[in-house]
Parts: sequence; C-alpha cells; structure tokens
Amino acid sequence: AKLTHSIPYLTEGAAELLDMIGKNFLDSLESKGLNPNKIIVTSVLRTQEDIKNLQKSGNPNAVKNSAHCYATTFDITYARYDKIQTKQFRFCESVRTKTLKWVLGEVLRDLRNQNKCYVKYEKRQRCFHITTRI
Repeated sequence: AKLTHSIPYLTEGAAELLDMIGKNFLDSLESKGLNPNKIIVTSVLRTQEDIKNLQKSGNPNAVKNSAHCYATTFDITYARYDKIQTKQFRFCESVRTKTLKWVLGEVLRDLRNQNKCYVKYEKRQRCFHITTRI
C-alpha cells in the first residue's frame, strides 16, 4: 500500500520474514486450490514525526516506543489483497476476503509456532502487527 506514515525499510531479518510470509501465503493458496493474491503491507519503519502525525489522526497504537521504530516490525492488512493476473493478463476469479484472512492467519500462526515472529491481531486497524524473531 502507499505508505503515508512510514518508510519502506526493514532489517535483514524482518525483510526475510516478510518474503517468507508472502511465499508461504501463495503456496498455501495454491495447495488449497484458491486463486493467487498478494498480501498488502500497510506500515513499516516509523520515525518520531510519523508517530506524532498518527497520534494527531487518533491512532491509539501510535506510541513513542513502538516496535515500528526499529525496522523489525511491519503491518499486513487482512482486509484487502491484490489479485494476481494470469499470464493472459486477466484477473483470476475472486477469493472471499474472509477466506484470504483465514489463510494468512494460518501462515502467521505456523511461523509464530516456529518461533520466527510475534503476531498481534489488531481488530481496529484491520491488520496483523508482526515483529521478526529472525
């Protein structure tokens, strides 16, 4: 997504985790016979100025000591996904957002159980807040 309140930068471990999540998500969709979709990252590294702007907008998660300040944490929305086009440049049949959220949740649960990350479900912000352990 367009990053309006963060900078597209992650530590090497966080970038590796994000790549792993994307790959595992696509693999899981394929194994379930579902059409491919891409995850959407909505927040990455935040500066103190980014945090101040988020606080002004009323975001309750915008705190000075946010994990986003260390480039080890990112947010992935569970409310929107990007459909992947086929080789013929046509969009595949849509998969319900609820189904995609469930698959993404499974992927994140598995990575959390492998001690690769911490995951927080943010209902109000409609995202998974993920911190690397790699």
